[in-house]
Amino acid sequence: MPSPSVTATAPIAATPLWASYHGDQARTGAAPGPSPASVRQLWKADLGAQVFGQPVVIGSRVIAGTESDEVVALDRTSGKKLWQYTLGTPLRDVQAKAGCGNIDPLGITSSLAIDPQRGEVFAVGEVVDDRGVVHHHLVGLAVATGDVMLSEDVDPPLRTGEKSVHLLQRAGLALGNGRVYIGYGGNIGDCGYYHGWLVGASETAKGDLVSFKVAPDGEGGAIWLSGGAPAIGADGSVYVTTGNANPFPPGRDRLQYTESVVKLTPDLKVARAFKDPDAGGDEDLATGNPMLLPGGIVFAVGKTDVGYALRASDLSRVAEVRGVCGSDPDGGPAFDAATARLFIPCRGGGIQVISTGSWTLGPRFAGANSAPIVVGSSLWATSYPEGGLVELDTRSGQRRQSIATGPVPNFATPSFAGGALILGTRAGVVAFG
Repeated sequence: MPSPSVTATAPIAATPLWASYHGDQARTGAAPGPSPASVRQLWKADLGAQVFGQPVVIGSRVIAGTESDEVVALDRTSGKKLWQYTLGTPLRDVQAKAGCGNIDPLGITSSLAIDPQRGEVFAVGEVVDDRGVVHHHLVGLAVATGDVMLSEDVDPPLRTGEKSVHLLQRAGLALGNGRVYIGYGGNIGDCGYYHGWLVGASETAKGDLVSFKVAPDGEGGAIWLSGGAPAIGADGSVYVTTGNANPFPPGRDRLQYTESVVKLTPDLKVARAFKDPDAGGDEDLATGNPMLLPGGIVFAVGKTDVGYALRASDLSRVAEVRGVCGSDPDGGPAFDAATARLFIPCRGGGIQVISTGSWTLGPRFAGANSAPIVVGSSLWATSYPEGGLVELDTRSGQRRQSIATGPVPNFATPSFAGGALILGTRAGVVAFG
């Protein structure tokens, strides 16, 4: 890999901007309208690998990470490749080497994150070194040129007997407090011995790592968020949701910080925690990311099908909404301030509505099952794995448009910037507008 450069290149224009998973630190997935009408495909970039993360956008650049461990910058209007950086060698033959898993090759799986002030984009990939050992590697690249500004391994501080090959870095990256926050869980199948982790790496000082470990009294507790990202509060607090103990416990999950919403300080000390009282087995509160709502509320929902509204200050319960989705909620919700509505993707199909004014269950909109975004008065979402992007009215759920996309990875969610919808696919990136 090239040696890191300490000199930033001149930044490009910072607008339009979709800097990280669901566009903002609160993870609302909302952008001002108008929503594009009569949408058609603008361009398609075949990158030769799957793009699981949500593409990020700054100015004239769309930037995506691929499972072949490539970070690629594309021209926002034409899809032309502007630069490409190879982060390392991805893990191949994953099930044989890790014991389980369903992504192969396994390289960059998470959504990237952009620091517009520094003109830098961050990516983490799973890489195999010359000895055949798996690491998770962070790079910071100049958005204008792809030049390396930061490069370091960011594996958690694993104890003897634990291996990084059993960790999947699926959660989107989050930036705050001068740090890159990196979530870890297990591969699908929960093979090997692992904990959920959140690691914080300095944006500027290599080797300055902090970490939070889930289930210190056992194992498991993945921070995977169906590809969503930790939320960052205005005071710098970091919010994550966590998954189940591994192996599944009989009855309720009682391990420390599993099946929980956890509020962390900027250096990842536990400030508060709320444990889902209904969770046991594979009920997994980390199936979606936490969202910060107006009025100092944190929202989270997992496979118990119970949505929790918590006070951000102390994670005390404000309200709960039962019967969400009727199948596992799966992926990051979106929030529309104009209608005071949450939109939650349902694995079994549909987008579940919750009214945050009364904390009551609303209708379930048909047509998609993946993490939605809100653009003006429109809800945009896709269906995985078959693909297909739909526009729904945020009030009625009426379908306005439907566009073919080709197959997409699990939990795929579009970005919106400069009037275009941009989506990762099983072959690269496609833009519509």
